Amino acid sequence: MQIRWIEDFLTLADAKGFARAAERRNVSQPTFSRHIQSLEEWVGVELVDRRGSRIQLTPSGRIFREFANDLLRRTYDMRALLRGQTSTAQNSIRFSVAHTLSLTFFPQWLNELRAALGNVLAHVNAVNVADGARALTEGATDMLLGYHHPQLPVLLDPKRFPHLRLSTERMAPFSAPLASGAPKFKLPGRVDGAVPFLSYSAGTYLGQVVEMILLNAGESFHLARTFDTHMAEALKAMVLAGHGLGWLPVSAVSREVKEGRLVVAGGARWTCELEVRLYRQADRGNDMVERIWELLAARA
Repeated sequence: MQIRWIEDFLTLADAKGFARAAERRNVSQPTFSRHIQSLEEWVGVELVDRRGSRIQLTPSGRIFREFANDLLRRTYDMRALLRGQTSTAQNSIRFSVAHTLSLTFFPQWLNELRAALGNVLAHVNAVNVADGARALTEGATDMLLGYHHPQLPVLLDPKRFPHLRLSTERMAPFSAPLASGAPKFKLPGRVDGAVPFLSYSAGTYLGQVVEMILLNAGESFHLARTFDTHMAEALKAMVLAGHGLGWLPVSAVSREVKEGRLVVAGGARWTCELEVRLYRQADRGNDMVERIWELLAARA
């Protein structure tokens, strides 16, 4: 068994496709596939379900993923220790962070943690909230930082996976402005003039939030879906370029709003407040996980 086979397997579990995973590992797809097959032969069970267009881990693969993550982390920690480096396992923590939060909330929050706790070696994986919850239940991550709304709860058993509320975030519709400063596109639109709607891909948490806002608005709307993406930053770029109206976290566009390059495109009924939550497993965690949790619980 070779360490690179395990690295390939974990990349595949994250990418959910052989072509994308092979590209990330900078090898040909046939070579990558042979590595996965060799790992399965060594383990003696099938780890990957290849029947669908989007590969999934088998039950054995999900169990192996937890051990593989731990084995790889310990291997890297051992190498760093033998080389005389100071970052050891006790300071290392694996974060799964919602894509948008990894760009807006997480960098400053990590600065605050380091100011209080010293060196925190953060291994960060930007994820969709549902994927992050799955990684937490499978032991593939130490902490999940994501959004929460009572109508769209993260499906985690609160006894096994406690959480702390760290902050709040507001989702609102935005548009590029006209020369007058008014929004180029505005809700609710008209029957004879549907607003170009820049949306999130199906299955993304922010996409579900937007659908909830529309259902709860209590007013008819006229939107024509013209674009979708799973990344808020990509959606923001399209809104800035004037392609249509889209919902974005307020913290992700504060600079653009201040500069007058984006304006709110609807009233309060078209907005929604989300919690920013941190989750962990109740019965496991290294020293750094415990220190972070104690610090944040005391602040809360």
